[in-house]
Amino acid sequence: MSIESTELATNKGGAPLGNQNAKKGKLWTDALRKAIAQNPHKLRLAAEKLLDDASEGNIMAIKEIGDRMDGKAVQATTFEDAEGNNVTTSLEVRFHAPLITPSVDE
Repeated sequence: MSIESTELATNKGGAPLGNQNAKKGKLWTDALRKAIAQNPHKLRLAAEKLLDDASEGNIMAIKEIGDRMDGKAVQATTFEDAEGNNVTTSLEVRFHAPLITPSVDE
């Protein structure tokens, strides 16, 4: 069977069937939303603590505030040459059958 004729069964997100990672994340998010709904004042306290930490120079707190306010930085997907012109890139992946070599016993 060649690799071209083999397709992996995937979920909508592209993960292999049976992958439970998204479900675990949803359980955490649901539990957090419930806790916040029951204790909204604690969310305010957490936000104030984060702001206090950032104002004291805590780099992780500063980054978290930046990510929440401005969105996470997107990794560049374009390249430029020395003159600033966009450089087109591509990637090609090919699969080849392994070479069969005679064994020593033959």
